[in-house]
Amino acid sequence: MFKRPFKWVKRGGWIADLPKSFPAAPRKSDIESIAAANHTELGPQSLAPEYDMPGVKFTPRDVSTPAEQGDCYSWLVMQRRPDIVVEFGSGFGVSGMYFATGLEANGSGHLYSFEINPDWAAVAEASISKISNRFTLTRGSFEEHVDIVPGKIDLAFVDGIHTYDFVMAQWEILRGRMSPGGLVLFDDISYGQGMDKAWLEVARSPQVAGAVEFRRHGRLGLLECL
Repeated sequence: MFKRPFKWVKRGGWIADLPKSFPAAPRKSDIESIAAANHTELGPQSLAPEYDMPGVKFTPRDVSTPAEQGDCYSWLVMQRRPDIVVEFGSGFGVSGMYFATGLEANGSGHLYSFEINPDWAAVAEASISKISNRFTLTRGSFEEHVDIVPGKIDLAFVDGIHTYDFVMAQWEILRGRMSPGGLVLFDDISYGQGMDKAWLEVARSPQVAGAVEFRRHGRLGLLECL
């Protein structure tokens, strides 16, 4: 289970009453099996040039959503029943599979996923398709392809380049596209290069009803828009 403690930046909105733990996501064993196979078969993979980290490689497991966070993602989808879920980036598709399994459980909604690394995108697309067809994966950035998303965003997941400038630019686009009461998840909020600063600035902004950090892994933040 993904358990407390939570650390509240701003307590309010629907998220003020989050449960102490989240149940296992539907098809969790299938998702984790797909993720494990990708990790074993692919090995270390290069980052996209936009990260400006030449020579650095990560395995699928290094950059994938922990299973307990995945339970949270599926639970949020099943509770809030979003019409539109957006994530950037897709990585190797683990977070997308957890969002998609929630959409499948609801029998409604669509995931729009964005990934700038074409090699990673191919893996993500193949992985998510084993769970659901309720998704569209775009090879490219959210910022450059936002018009693909057909309406207001109900749930968003920010997991792209973890720098202050990138995250704040993404938030500027997101906040104008979020539905009232929409939820935004931020991964790796304790990461350096300004990611931690960006998270707190967004979480404390007047456009936010509530914001919380899941402290067990020290990496996930959730906020609710006004």
